[in-house]
Amino acid sequence: MFDPTAYENMKVVIEGAAYDLDLEGEIKVIDRKDIVDLATLSRWYEITYCLTHSSAICAKLTLEAKLNQLATELLQGGNQKQVGSFVYLSFSWNQENSNYMETIKHLWGSDYIYDERKINSSLEEVKEEIIINFSRVITEEMIDDLVEMFHYSVETLGELIR
Repeated sequence: MFDPTAYENMKVVIEGAAYDLDLEGEIKVIDRKDIVDLATLSRWYEITYCLTHSSAICAKLTLEAKLNQLATELLQGGNQKQVGSFVYLSFSWNQENSNYMETIKHLWGSDYIYDERKINSSLEEVKEEIIINFSRVITEEMIDDLVEMFHYSVETLGELIR
């Protein structure tokens, strides 16, 4: 029988938490991607969601497991603290000159790496995005923290649209 990896267990838990809130009517899951990159043997899972009553700003939680996480887990050698996934959380919106970037940084704190993006297009409105990089592997033992992070991202969406 196949034994799921830490990445797969984390993915199932996050997906369950997201769809539970979707079924309760609190959020609306608007996109999901489950990608395996055969060139680098990495796996990537994204789930994008917004509040049910407002799609002005969306959040996306991303799990990424690279070859070294998979190899360390399957071969049961090396640094077991590397078994798990990298986690990224992003917020995006179609409003220029909002204070969302600073509000998100304030709500999440200064312990993380923030990537800010502004996309100008001749076809669409200006889109802004901030990505929170937690810059470490999140292990299966931290799965409760990961679920809490997801729920806090939903709370953040609520704070931003007030």
